[in-house]
Amino acid sequence: MENKKNPFSPNAKHFFIVAGEASGDLHAARLMRALKELLPECRFSGIGGANMAREGLESIVPLADISVVGFWEVAKRYPMFKRLLTTTSFMLASGGYDAFIPVDYPGFNLRLAAAAKAAHVPVAWYIAPQLWAWGSDRAAKLKSLVDTLLVVLPFEPDFFRQFGIDSHFVGHPLMEDPVIAASPLGISERNREIALFPGSRRQEIARNLPTMLESIATMRRTSSQVADYRITLALSPTLPVADYDILLRETHKRYGFNVERETDGRRLLARARAGIVKTGTSTLEAALCGMPHVMMYRTSTLSYLYARRLVNLNTIALPNILMEKAHGRNNVIPELIQNDATPKAVAQAMTNILDDSTARRMTNDFAVLRTILHNGIRGTASHNAARIIAEMVG
Repeated sequence: MENKKNPFSPNAKHFFIVAGEASGDLHAARLMRALKELLPECRFSGIGGANMAREGLESIVPLADISVVGFWEVAKRYPMFKRLLTTTSFMLASGGYDAFIPVDYPGFNLRLAAAAKAAHVPVAWYIAPQLWAWGSDRAAKLKSLVDTLLVVLPFEPDFFRQFGIDSHFVGHPLMEDPVIAASPLGISERNREIALFPGSRRQEIARNLPTMLESIATMRRTSSQVADYRITLALSPTLPVADYDILLRETHKRYGFNVERETDGRRLLARARAGIVKTGTSTLEAALCGMPHVMMYRTSTLSYLYARRLVNLNTIALPNILMEKAHGRNNVIPELIQNDATPKAVAQAMTNILDDSTARRMTNDFAVLRTILHNGIRGTASHNAARIIAEMVG
C-alpha cells in the first residue's frame, strides 16, 4: 500500500500543546489559529477538545477524560494521569517538536513542562499558573521549567519577574469573544432571567448545582419578586445533556419550577438579569458580560482543606482579585464558599443583587474591570502570544 503523502514541509513548525478544560480548549484554539496565520504550515499535537480539533490538533486523549478539579478528585484518578504523563513525556522526548505550549492546567502541565525541558524542548506557557494565589514558593521551580510566560492579568508580570521569569502581559483572551467585546446591556435592558453556572466538570455540577437549585426554591418561597423569572442552566460543552436530566427532573418534582437549558453560556451571561456562578474564570466572564452575580463553590472536604492551606489571598473571585490589585478593594461580588454556601445564604445574596441600585453599583465596577484588563494592550491576546512564540521558535 502506498504511504500517504505528508502534507507538511520538512521545515514546518511542530507544536505540542495541552489544554485540560473547556475554557483552555477555546483559548488554545484561538492561539493555534493565530499561529497558523504567522506560520502557515505549522502543526499541532497534544491534548485538547473540539475547538482545538477544528484547528487541526492531533489529540491523544478526550478532554473530558482529564477535566477534573480538586485534590481528592485528581488523586482518585492518579493511575490514569500517571499513564498519560508517561505517554506525553515519551512523545516529547521522541523529538521533532519546536515548542511545548501549556495552556493553563497547572497540575498536569507543570509536570509535563519538566519533561519538555529534559528533552530540550522550549516551553512557552500561555495563561500562567496562578502562583500568586497558591504557590509563590514554586516560582523558582517554574523559572527552571519555562522559557517564556505569556500572562493574561496585568499584575502578573511584576509578580513573576521578581523571580527572574521572562513574562509578558498579552491581554486577556476573554476580550476576543464578540459577545464579551460588545458593550454590555444595562440592568433595565436585561431579561427577567436568573442564570446558573455550576461548572464544566461532573463533580462540580454534582456539588454546586443542587445548592443553586435549592437557593432558587428558597427565593421563590420567600419573595414574590422572582416568581416570573425564568431559570436557565448553562450546559457544559464537554458533558452530555443526560448528565443533567435526573437532577432537573427531581427539581421540578420537588420544587415545582422548570429549569431551561442553554448551550451558549456567553449569550446567557449577556442577557440574564442576575446569576449564580461557580468560582473560576466564569466569574470574570460574567463580570465582563455585565451580569450581576453571586459567586459560590463547594468541593470535597479534603480538597477544600488542602486548598485552604495553599491559598494566600483574602478573596478568590477573579473580579475581586483584579479590583483589589488595582484599587485596593475586593467587594465587587459576594463570595460564598464551602460551608458558607448554603441555599439560604445564596438566596439572600441573590435577593440583594436583584435590587436595581445594588446591581448598578456592581455593573459600574464591572466597567472598571474592563478598563483594567485593556491596560494599554494593542491587538488580541492570541495574536500577541502567537507573535512571541513565533519569534521564540525562529
